[in-house]
Amino acid sequence: MTGIVLGSAEPNRLLSHLAAYGLAAIVEASGAAGVVLSWTRGMNPRPWVATRDLDADAIATIVQQHAARHAGPDAWLWRDVPAAPGRGLMSPRISTIGDAQGWTDLQRARHEVLDQLVASDARLDQRLLQALGEPAYWRFDATGKPRQDEGASQLDMTPRNQGSELVGTRLRKLAAAVAKRDPEQVLDGLTGACVRDEAAGGDAQESRSANGLAPVGPVDNALAWCALWGVSQLPLALRGNGAAVTTGHVGRPGHGACYAPAWSSPWSLARVRTVLASEQLRTVAKAAVSRTDHDAPAGPADALTTDAARLWLRARGVLAVFTFPIGRHGSTKAPERRAERG
Repeated sequence: MTGIVLGSAEPNRLLSHLAAYGLAAIVEASGAAGVVLSWTRGMNPRPWVATRDLDADAIATIVQQHAARHAGPDAWLWRDVPAAPGRGLMSPRISTIGDAQGWTDLQRARHEVLDQLVASDARLDQRLLQALGEPAYWRFDATGKPRQDEGASQLDMTPRNQGSELVGTRLRKLAAAVAKRDPEQVLDGLTGACVRDEAAGGDAQESRSANGLAPVGPVDNALAWCALWGVSQLPLALRGNGAAVTTGHVGRPGHGACYAPAWSSPWSLARVRTVLASEQLRTVAKAAVSRTDHDAPAGPADALTTDAARLWLRARGVLAVFTFPIGRHGSTKAPERRAERG
């Protein structure tokens, strides 16, 4: 079995975990058989994605073709909010919709995209959009002010203070950048042989191409493209009386921490999704975050629950659980959220 080791994907960056999920999902969606992923052993573990039949060059070609399909003008990435040209229709966090007609137009346009994806059996695209969420037209604060962001994934950390949003500001630029590469360049980016951040305008040191999934700085655009598609494996649970619950996140919206497991035996994507969504993984991550935040010590019942969760994870091959505190940087009024080093 051959595959790709994501050579620059350190385990203490959330981007690395999501890049592995996304790469495996993109390859599996292409029809490849026997897609598995794991972490290498040793002092410097890295994510590893493989299939039954494809070599590294073929996998890189699949990623390039995937980006090229989404860089085309007919792709859903290029649909705009009806009343705001240039703003991505399928972004979960957008400017406030001010009236009922605006909401009606927005929902009609979004439903058209979803119907098209269902008709074409684009299941990975559907998974991504479900995991990202949607503007919460049903949420308001005590004064009647909309709380649209409460329908969005906590993994969408695009700064909103300058009108940015995930689809128009990030995904479109990454799709265009990766689509222009040849497969060999995509492979170099995935393996870490070369880091190119075209979306940042020439490897800018203040690059936000990682979209909060890693510290500020250049990140290879093929790796970032895979990482944002990796969000598809972390589904969202919308709620009527509060903010949506994001798989892989604990704590208050906009705060708390993200978490991800590490393992060394080959896992299918179905196994990955099962463990990521498990209450046992959430329990262990929550206990780790509580210790870091110096909360009140856990009681005996909590300790027993956490120990049982650890045993459940260990029995399934989980070696470690990484937690990534959500840092808030810049303006206190509109802080930039970022997953810190795990």
